[in-house]
Amino acid sequence: MHVLWLTARSMADLCSTTQRNLVGGLLGQGHRVTFVNGDEMSPLEHNNFTHVSLPTNARRGFQAKTLGKAMGVWLSDRDIDEDSTVAVVEWRVARQVVSVLESKGIPWALMDRSPPADAGLLSRLQWRPWSSAWRKAKQADVEGFVVSPAHQDFVTRKTGHQRTTVLQAGVDLERFKPGEKRFPFTMVYHGRLDRHRGVLACVMLAQKARLEGIEVDLVLIGEGNLESALMDVAQTYEFLKVHPSMPQDQLAQLLATCHLGLLPMPNRRVWRLASPLKRSEYLASGLAVFGIDHDGHALRNVESEWFRLVQQEDFHIDGLDFIREFMSGRLQVSEGPRLYAETNLSWNRSTSLLIEKLNDLVQRDS
Repeated sequence: MHVLWLTARSMADLCSTTQRNLVGGLLGQGHRVTFVNGDEMSPLEHNNFTHVSLPTNARRGFQAKTLGKAMGVWLSDRDIDEDSTVAVVEWRVARQVVSVLESKGIPWALMDRSPPADAGLLSRLQWRPWSSAWRKAKQADVEGFVVSPAHQDFVTRKTGHQRTTVLQAGVDLERFKPGEKRFPFTMVYHGRLDRHRGVLACVMLAQKARLEGIEVDLVLIGEGNLESALMDVAQTYEFLKVHPSMPQDQLAQLLATCHLGLLPMPNRRVWRLASPLKRSEYLASGLAVFGIDHDGHALRNVESEWFRLVQQEDFHIDGLDFIREFMSGRLQVSEGPRLYAETNLSWNRSTSLLIEKLNDLVQRDS
């Protein structure tokens, strides 16, 4: 099978781990991948992998549209006549490329790893191409890939499209694994350091713990609109360590030394529909997990001492109780998180589903 992967996501983006692993899974199963995006270079190297670079200089809010148009031109100029070719199209570029794919008889599936997540005007501008992409998927009766059951329900309610498959965020179990824990007790959050993601609540939790005499550190890893402010705070409070985004191997080594992974994203639509990769990486690294209770954070059918979600208004009070339980030894963590990850969160599960659905499309159009 030859997979055309058309996306506005950069391979260097912290949020691109999912597509890197899915593409890697396709290559590992012997499929060919032509990956088209705006990156000048790709970190992936494989005999069956081809990267097509279509860089754009559009201003924020218009990059995806501009890139999508460039993809449409690139596709129009190509003679792709392999019967086994299928396209994976990210929703942000679907509006510009789907008609070209259909004119060439190339079957396609829609990839939606996240509905619009930016705050304010930019988010409102993005909902129109999101709706348009799903409308095209419904009209063509093609597969749509989503990140969680809540996301799946949302797509069905909003668009009426029934043909969707959940590709849950997995984890590289060989890279992320438990290690020797550091001193003192350390909480960690990694991801975008943006104000609307609840990151400041993590800092307040660590500060309240310290004020109560609980020796605890907080590690934050990532980039965003709070990064410089958090760096300044870290100059004042020794318990706070702020790191920029780092390579996956380095991230895995750091997570392995921590005790508690935090999920502070508030109970808003964009986070309720998510399947946070950090949750899987915390568990694979043997960390207990504490966060805000909503569908995006929840693990279905899991009731365990090492995974606790609470109401947003109780994040600090219940968080302090959770830390006390953990540090007193009353909380039994042991190997539970790692065992759950090994059983449920391997990328192999999502990759197998992806290949199955793409093969179905190829067979249907052959």
